[in-house]
Amino acid sequence: MELKDVILSTLAEIEELTIAPEPVEKNTVRPQKEEKSSFQEELIAAQKVIVEPVSQVVETVHVVRDDEARMLEGIRERLLVLFEGFQSPNNKQIEAKVDLTLNFLEYLLATIDHRLETIKES
Repeated sequence: MELKDVILSTLAEIEELTIAPEPVEKNTVRPQKEEKSSFQEELIAAQKVIVEPVSQVVETVHVVRDDEARMLEGIRERLLVLFEGFQSPNNKQIEAKVDLTLNFLEYLLATIDHRLETIKES
């Protein structure tokens, strides 16, 4: 067989395998349009349901970031005061300074742990 014959026989087989589409009545077209419109309405409603929680999450993220920034600024200021206290020339009370520092670090750790728990619960 030549290549031309093989191609023609393959095309003939493909034509035999394809099913001729049935004629579509005019009445069946309208319900499909109605189905499409109801589907589109459902899709729009679903998008609204999804968009609302996403916008609420975005607002929450902004609030959390603002709170985190304030918390970090407060920690920074307290640490700067602590370092200034250590750099003072009065080294006679070094044990008191170390005790005060340990208490402050324990407080700071508890504050950070509490904040992390609050964020996880949100």
